Amino acid sequence: IQDMGAAGLTCSSCEMSAAGDAGMAINLDRVPTRETGMTPYEIMLSESQERMLIVCKENREDELRAIYGKWDLNVEQIGEVTGDGRVRVTFEGEEVADVPAEHLVLGGGAPVYERETKRPDYLKKTREFAPDDTLPDFDADDAEDALGTLLASPSIASKRWIYEQYDTMVRTNTVVGPGLSDAAVVRVKDTEKGLAVKTDGNGRYVYLNPRRGGQIAVAESARNVVCAGGEPTAITNCLNFGNPYKPEVYWTFEEAVGGIGDACRALSTPVTGGNVSFYNEHPDGAIFPTPNIGMLGVVRDVREHATTAAFQEAGDAIYLLTPEGWAHRGELGGTQYLSAVHAMTDGDAPHLDLNEEHAVQQAALALIRAGHVRSAHDASDGGLAVCLAESVIFSEELGAEIALDPPPELRLGSRLDAVLFGEAQSRIVLSAPAGSEDELRQTTREHAVQLRRVGRVTEKARFRLDVSGEAVIDRERAALRATYEEAIPAAMGEE
Repeated sequence: IQDMGAAGLTCSSCEMSAAGDAGMAINLDRVPTRETGMTPYEIMLSESQERMLIVCKENREDELRAIYGKWDLNVEQIGEVTGDGRVRVTFEGEEVADVPAEHLVLGGGAPVYERETKRPDYLKKTREFAPDDTLPDFDADDAEDALGTLLASPSIASKRWIYEQYDTMVRTNTVVGPGLSDAAVVRVKDTEKGLAVKTDGNGRYVYLNPRRGGQIAVAESARNVVCAGGEPTAITNCLNFGNPYKPEVYWTFEEAVGGIGDACRALSTPVTGGNVSFYNEHPDGAIFPTPNIGMLGVVRDVREHATTAAFQEAGDAIYLLTPEGWAHRGELGGTQYLSAVHAMTDGDAPHLDLNEEHAVQQAALALIRAGHVRSAHDASDGGLAVCLAESVIFSEELGAEIALDPPPELRLGSRLDAVLFGEAQSRIVLSAPAGSEDELRQTTREHAVQLRRVGRVTEKARFRLDVSGEAVIDRERAALRATYEEAIPAAMGEE
């Protein structure tokens, strides 16, 4: 089975034939068309969406039709597999094409272009970024304003205004919908299993470090799926870049794709398909290079393992799960904080060790499957402070008290804004019953990761975060939620 994407029936028939060392005989008179008078050329190259090419086992065609009929879908037999390695196409009784399948596929006879590449000159300047030399001093009095700015920024603010305009129920199979979890969860009908799905990408990271940015796009989408209770299984992608004839753009593209491959191999998530969108430019130049990753995961039991980011019970302990021996590097490069508060895109993308990332994900998944976890949320855009604030906002009128006292980050000399809003990778915030700490620590030791208790869920609907005994954030949940929920409607001109 293969979807019909670019080049439609031409691509799918040739790729499937070449992959199977076989051929196909296709009768275009049997291909469903919406337009009358279409030529063979148009039928073979049409990119009409939501179509699949399926090779069915002989004598089981009626079973296939019954399955399609159950879901009110159309299915037509348009040809058969042959053994000569050629794709033969007929139309109105005449042969209109006869081509060796191998000649039209990548790795066979299809042409391969070697584009000129050049490392962009701007990277020398962006890598010179040093927070202490560039940014104003940041102290406790600045924290709440910065948090508010981040919660209202389009990349972080609630997307409710958008997703409520669409049907999110998927034939009543939606278990966890948009807005409450790091990934959506959809039930597989008539089973206890579910699918966790997430799309993710960060153009700032790829702009600053294309290879690592590509790695992070995969790692974060996988981390999101894990936080929802799923095991990352496979990806698709949408790679958005500028003009590939510009050497700097093509170098960035090559590096980003290489990073995606690195992460997919490390996390065992094969690429099942995707698309590339080039020439995304405006008068001032190209867009940020933005590979968007669609991650699919399998939830073993949606009744027991589907997990949201919302704090659930007052009195629960709040933990930060990180790689073993982890300590903050004081990174601010490429962060949403740097972009939203200081209007800058500088520095380097956050450090990422793919082996450490995999260990953290496996530990979190084991904890969820063991029933120890009440909520899970990855620290990403906006850093730890935004992550914790969101879990309060998503909750049912609960709050949180967080104490980083004394935080090892500050002992190492990191700035306070980096501790609060830095986007260090491979971090997950968990909440769990207060009496389950021994079980949690046993599992984290088995996976060689670090678990640090940082606070508790409170009945009082307020978010308080202390650093070294001093409150740097102390806001009512209602105020945080209003900032988070109202930003995009206000930007769209609605009250």
